[in-house]
Amino acid sequence: MKEWFRKISVSLMLAVGELLLGILLLVSPVELNTFVIMALSALLFLLGAFHFFQYIRLPREEAAKTWKLATGVGLLVVSVFIMANQSWMIQVLGTLTALYGVITLQTVFMKLQIAVDALRSKHPRWYLMGISCLVTAVLTVLLFSGLLAESAVWIVCGIVLILLAVLDAVYYFLGRLKKENEA
Repeated sequence: MKEWFRKISVSLMLAVGELLLGILLLVSPVELNTFVIMALSALLFLLGAFHFFQYIRLPREEAAKTWKLATGVGLLVVSVFIMANQSWMIQVLGTLTALYGVITLQTVFMKLQIAVDALRSKHPRWYLMGISCLVTAVLTVLLFSGLLAESAVWIVCGIVLILLAVLDAVYYFLGRLKKENEA
């Protein structure tokens, strides 16, 4: 039962994340994309620095067997390039659309498991997470297919994410009610 409660809690975290992302996409997609680009750049910088320092700390013989110097310096250069060309990167929204598509695809798999686990454990509202999974899958297809104009993508994503957040929150609270009624 503890595992089940943990999975229901994941649905609440998904709901909060989807709600925040949806609102940010509706309010200011360019600023959100700027944040994503800068966060990606910072992550690449930290990863590059980590590889670089790992290379330096390794004994000469072991370091020669790795690609840590090349990887580290490469990631550092890419991160500095992204930081320096931030406005250019924002114009390349197709890349961000694909990035969001990958993230929503992983969310589809998480929701699918939650729905199947709920169905297998005979949870009466399993279909709510199933619907959420299906809607997220449709959003993922829209992101990858390029069917929407670039400006419409962010509006549709924002609206769908807010709706998904509501659905996931309902699933969470109904799951909590079920747990309390069983106790």
